[in-house]
Amino acid sequence: MQAQAKKFNFTKVVETMGNIANNRYMTAIRNGMSVIIPVTIIGSMFIVLLNLPSDSWKEFIAPFAQDLRIPMIFTMDFMSIYVCVGVASSLASVYKIDKTSTSVLAVLAFLIAAITPANISAEIAESTGLGVSGTVLPMGNFGAGGLFTAIVLSIFTVEVVRFCKQRNLVIKMPNGVPTSVINSFAALIPGAFVIATAWVLKVVFNFNINSALQWVFSPIRFFAGDNALSVIIPILLITIVWIFGIHGMIIATPILYPFWYENLNANMSAAAAGEVIPHFMTEQFFQWFVWIGGAGATLSLAFLMAFLGKSEFSKKMGRFTIIPGIFNINEPLIFGVPIVMNPFFAIPFIAAPIAMGLVTYLAMGVFHLVNYPTAIAPWTLPAPIGAMMATGLDWRAAVLAMVNIGVAGVIYFPFFKAFDKSMLAKEEAAKLEEANEQQNLQMVESV
Repeated sequence: MQAQAKKFNFTKVVETMGNIANNRYMTAIRNGMSVIIPVTIIGSMFIVLLNLPSDSWKEFIAPFAQDLRIPMIFTMDFMSIYVCVGVASSLASVYKIDKTSTSVLAVLAFLIAAITPANISAEIAESTGLGVSGTVLPMGNFGAGGLFTAIVLSIFTVEVVRFCKQRNLVIKMPNGVPTSVINSFAALIPGAFVIATAWVLKVVFNFNINSALQWVFSPIRFFAGDNALSVIIPILLITIVWIFGIHGMIIATPILYPFWYENLNANMSAAAAGEVIPHFMTEQFFQWFVWIGGAGATLSLAFLMAFLGKSEFSKKMGRFTIIPGIFNINEPLIFGVPIVMNPFFAIPFIAAPIAMGLVTYLAMGVFHLVNYPTAIAPWTLPAPIGAMMATGLDWRAAVLAMVNIGVAGVIYFPFFKAFDKSMLAKEEAAKLEEANEQQNLQMVESV
């Protein structure tokens, strides 16, 4: 009875984590954040171009530097707009409401709530050398600083549109009117409510939504700062839920990505201006120095299986998964071995990334042996190459990535040996059983 109770509690834990991971809001946030991946990668390439480690190149590129910063400005510095569209569009798809008009309303709500227009007179513009007068829009909240507001107002807008549609609080057009026109008029009433709400909060009540949300989520910022706990806690969060078969980044993305991108945005701006890079704690810290081969740093395990395995299972599994692992795809290994719910690999799956994270923290954050991340590289690149690109072509980053692969290998090795020995014993027992069956069959046939 006690064993059944423990099993029941364990099942409930897994079920609860699965429900959190698959919640429609978490899914919409994750999908919305993913739309900025290609945008930010493109912007990052211009930062790399501006900061190639060559004095002659920097001298050559200096006259064009301001123009080369333009793509970075309209990618990284406007990411909240893109996330707003992505989250609203994703959640609208779940409710089967018009994505286009709803996303437009979400962006409008975000602009009203997070952006405060300012007026620059011609005299001030002339005296300060700005060269621009009239109404201007401060850019601070367009970037990573407005991500939480973009996410919250996108969800709010979609829910208002859904509420109005369910209760027929929409303007209906006669048959024969084009669908785009129907959707536009259907958005009038919910749009008016969304805009009025954002305006009243900001103007009438003088309530700064962006500042309030940043204050609410500020305790999390400590675990996305430049400190050792910022290394350990996200790794624990992601790897522990992976052990239960739930994609760890599904949980981490909505919580930590806004802070990680804010740090990266600051790094890119500093790099473009030729200033000191302020943060090492970005998503790229984990991508290229911790999650080598995927969550759990399983590339090292694939190498061990492929080249040191004694059992046929280990050899074949290692050879099948080593190529995907080099390109940071490890689902075949995680679910094929499996690592999920496997007592042999639960400890190294957590311990190896923590050790790699601490080694990287020491090398990058304490002893400053490796440049801080200033760019986003495609996540499917092999780790040493991606690490170099993310750190402005710093060759030491590639060395650090390879050192971390070795660190993970050392940690995985004793657990791999125990697993491989277990699999070898099973295979030998299966062969013996098969031989006995063959012998019995021959005896029957001879009779």
